[in-house]
Amino acid sequence: MNQSLQALEAQLNQTQTHSEKLGLLDQLYQFLRVSDLRRAKETVEGMLLLSQNTAYPTGRGLALKNLGDYHFRQGSLPAAQGCLEEALSILRGTGEIRGEVDTLNALGNFHYFQGNFPRALEYYLEALEQSRKYEHKALESNALNGVGIIQYTLGNYQEATKYFLRSLALKREIGDRLTESGTLNNLGLVYLEMGDYPGAVQLYRESLGIKQTLGDLQGEANALSNLGVVFQRLGRTQEALDYHQQALEIADRLGSPQVRATCLENLGRSQAMLGNLEPALELFQSSKALHRELGNRLGELSVLLQIGMALGRQAQTDAAILALQQGLKMAEELGPQKPLLDFHQALSGVFEQIQKPALALHHLKQAIEIERRLHKEQQAQRTAALLAGFQVEKARQEAEIERLRNTELARANRELARAIENLKEADAEKSRLLDKLRQQSRELERLARQDPLTRLYNRRYLEENLEREFAASRRYKFPLSVALVDIDHFKQINDSFSHQIGDDVLRLVGQILESSCRGVDFASRYGGEEFALVFPQTDLVGALIACERVRQRIAGYDWSDIHPRLAVTVSIGVGSDPTLSNHEKLLSAADQQLYAAKRAGRNRVFPPT
Repeated sequence: MNQSLQALEAQLNQTQTHSEKLGLLDQLYQFLRVSDLRRAKETVEGMLLLSQNTAYPTGRGLALKNLGDYHFRQGSLPAAQGCLEEALSILRGTGEIRGEVDTLNALGNFHYFQGNFPRALEYYLEALEQSRKYEHKALESNALNGVGIIQYTLGNYQEATKYFLRSLALKREIGDRLTESGTLNNLGLVYLEMGDYPGAVQLYRESLGIKQTLGDLQGEANALSNLGVVFQRLGRTQEALDYHQQALEIADRLGSPQVRATCLENLGRSQAMLGNLEPALELFQSSKALHRELGNRLGELSVLLQIGMALGRQAQTDAAILALQQGLKMAEELGPQKPLLDFHQALSGVFEQIQKPALALHHLKQAIEIERRLHKEQQAQRTAALLAGFQVEKARQEAEIERLRNTELARANRELARAIENLKEADAEKSRLLDKLRQQSRELERLARQDPLTRLYNRRYLEENLEREFAASRRYKFPLSVALVDIDHFKQINDSFSHQIGDDVLRLVGQILESSCRGVDFASRYGGEEFALVFPQTDLVGALIACERVRQRIAGYDWSDIHPRLAVTVSIGVGSDPTLSNHEKLLSAADQQLYAAKRAGRNRVFPPT
């Protein structure tokens, strides 16, 4: 048994007061929910009983929070939502910050699972704000992870990576190995979607090792399932089958019908990929029965699609159509658009298979319309998520600057008071105090190295750091590239739309540049409508690829949210000559390439590849 779990149980046996017992039971549930759901349920029931016998509202709020989490893990979604919302209304009035933020994160998870991404993002951002307000790093890391999941789901992979890495850094700082493995899993999802399968496998295996060490059965099952998905995409179906089988065995040990239902479906998909349609259908039917028993209609919907497609492959077209039409009706009742699209596409394929072109065309048209609507909604949600992330980052930076200023001011005041009290001290003491004040002044000056409009580094920071990177590049023979980015026809944007629109364009271009940087890269505002990108340890080819990606992102961005007629492109010049004498020459080389790009017609990267 986990040593911390033993310590908690020993404390429980020695505790007399109801409030202390409820707090310890809350901690006990956090351990048990990932390894023994039966005991976790007993713990929640004990909390509910104890909270009824005491005038301690926080205890009931914590009990309802955990009951909602238990229902969510079991797939009982309506019950989970009711418990979590009641828990939040109680905990908001008790000052129990940890319980409140945990509940906000849990509600974010619930709405994410329901496909309501804007609502989920609201809960995660509120959790992030509260955790930062009370400087609670564990809760902040969980909220960062939630925001990252939303950005990942909406296709903002660079933003997602940024949030996951910040979450991972906090988890490692506080030594939270259990949730660290969950963030590693999420990073694996990003690697998977970006096509870096070896990287995804490495992250999932690292996560799996942590889960196995800590006895987190649910996390172990999830990591094994994710490994199965990677190997499925690699076409190594037998290995995928083995991983899904292992995940199913662990789900059986855990005793979670919800996890078992998911593992059965994944195992069925692997069997179907191997052409073993009869075993696949048996697995799908078992998964469907579990989802129906749990009341998880979204899970049942997913399995119905797999059943319909498997029956179609068996040429059991009547049964396939029946299953798919049943799923289509359920999807129409529930409302999510992605399942509707999948069912219409599948039905179109089956009707085409049995040579009923009119019905096939009908469902194909429905699918195309839904896909068009989904794309438009996703673009809007993606932009909203990016802007929300920008606002969060802006608030975080402003709060940090304000905190530093207040700290420095308070310290300066203390030093001044001490100086007044010690006016009769020696000149040496006075000199020491003056040096201290100068040091504080330099620290405040450091805060001025940021461009106030775009929140990127300013030119002063660029010059200092590029000089340092150039020296390191010369010393260690590492490549170094610099790019200058100029917004095309920016004066026309200001003149045609307004200077406010121009400022919005500068902010969003800065945001896109920053999100396109790796950890070692940095972006800065060079002046006016010009920006600079610095790529340490990157040769010309790598820099040109990165810059072309940036150019495409800006050109392809939906600027209609700022103004319906607005379109923005950039010209980019890249310098990467290691033989130049200094960093200023490197900037000058990039500037020459920038003007070459503009002379060649703008909206391009020079030198051309």
